[in-house]
Amino acid sequence: MDKSKISQYAKINPLVFYAGVILCILIYGPMLVLREQLRPLGAQILKAVTYSLDWLWLLLAFGCFVFLVWLAFGRYGNVKLGGADDEPEFSRFSWLSMLFTGGVGAGLVYWSMAEPIFYLKWPPFWGEAFSAQAAQFAIAYGIFHWGVLAWGLFTPGAIAFAYIVYVRKKPYFYPSYACRGVLGDLVDGWVGKVINVFVIVALVGGLGTTMGVVIPMISAVIAHFLGVENTLTVKIGTTILLSIIFGYSAWSGLRGGIKKLSEINSWLCFGLLGFVLVAGPTLWMLSFYVDSIGVLLQNFFRMSLYTDPITKSGFPQDWTVFYWAWWVAWAIYFGLFIARISKGRTIKDVIVNMAFTTTLGCSIFFLVFGGYATHLQLTQGMGLDEILTSTGGGAMIVAILETLPLSGLVIPFFIVVMLIFQATTIDSNAYTIAMISCDEIKYTQEPPRWTRLFWCFLLAVIGIAIISVGGLQIVQLSSVATSVPVVIIIIILMMSVLKMLKEDFGDVAGPKILTVEYTDSVEEKNIVIDDKTAKNV
Repeated sequence: MDKSKISQYAKINPLVFYAGVILCILIYGPMLVLREQLRPLGAQILKAVTYSLDWLWLLLAFGCFVFLVWLAFGRYGNVKLGGADDEPEFSRFSWLSMLFTGGVGAGLVYWSMAEPIFYLKWPPFWGEAFSAQAAQFAIAYGIFHWGVLAWGLFTPGAIAFAYIVYVRKKPYFYPSYACRGVLGDLVDGWVGKVINVFVIVALVGGLGTTMGVVIPMISAVIAHFLGVENTLTVKIGTTILLSIIFGYSAWSGLRGGIKKLSEINSWLCFGLLGFVLVAGPTLWMLSFYVDSIGVLLQNFFRMSLYTDPITKSGFPQDWTVFYWAWWVAWAIYFGLFIARISKGRTIKDVIVNMAFTTTLGCSIFFLVFGGYATHLQLTQGMGLDEILTSTGGGAMIVAILETLPLSGLVIPFFIVVMLIFQATTIDSNAYTIAMISCDEIKYTQEPPRWTRLFWCFLLAVIGIAIISVGGLQIVQLSSVATSVPVVIIIIILMMSVLKMLKEDFGDVAGPKILTVEYTDSVEEKNIVIDDKTAKNV
């Protein structure tokens, strides 16, 4: 094997890799097998995390948002994540496609239809079911849960990891090293290994929750199209088909697989959304969407800090707090993935697109799918709430699709879009876990192919296990419980970013682009302002 081929792939870190695998098996195995015995304990832990710590999750999400707005539009917003000559590796369309599809998956399609129906029947702020007040919040709350606060939880990691790799020129695509600004040399020892292993466990739990929701939804639509029952065999077959798609993508790598699949998915989603918007009550949906944006803007701060400690309705804990904990479980993974594809972009560019462009994208799904479902429920008298509570979300989505014109063509197209949509999330997840499992991984390197396939395989097995034993509730618990320590990591990452920026730039601020070029040591560096003026520091 020639030398160039040897350097194509990074070497794994055996301790992190095998410890991550063993802990995933030890944690999630008993949760699935002993779910009945663990259910009472699980309910208590879940309540403690979501009800007792509700204030923590809400303050974290809101605090991240405030920090990122300050960072993007303050003196450091024009700092480039790379050197003066570094250009973005991917076109803006490719970059945004990977950014969006890697973060949401087919779960967005499911919840954009299901959430409005839940909120109509069990509305927030003490509204009456199916009232005008409930309808006003039907898609407004959905957009909120998939909006700037949610995506803001992802962003500190993206900035921290990209800064370490592209500005500080350190070949470490794993979480612990980005904490060096606060933890110092501790990240080189067992503390760093524990952080990396724990992040892997949290990622698997977060993705397990997603697969437990999405696979039954996709399999229900497939079963309906084939005219068969949505049996366990169909669900397992759906998982295997999905595994083949995301396994091939992960095997092909970032440019050959993940990038292309994300671009294809974006175009397919444009087609599906456009068709439903035109086929549905277009003007009503647009009017409903604009009104919902107004409701969201008017109530944004109330929704952001809503805990309801007096009447204890449980709405913010069951929805917002759970969502934030779920997003936190994904925060480190997605931060690493976005860092990997964001070389050459400024801090402001990354923050604005991660927080605001993605929110716009998610809101369009609620405009189309959420608006259409709400219209069917409120004005067409279709009992989607009854279908949802009696036979599940998959059956509800089938019922919605059946109302569309040309449903015989729309349903198979919908199946293809959902399979690719979810595959774009899982392949990037497996790719990122493989990166964390490596020792040193340079920008030009990729994690070994066999590690990418291994994590794809393990994630598929967990997905099959969840739907086989019905252990979704327990895995939901795991994704929330394992998120608690990640809160600390996110706070450390924000502090590390701030410390590194102050060390490198101090009070220097350029009207256009700021970069820093390191020489042989951290103490000797040049700050380049607007790619022209160099200042020795």
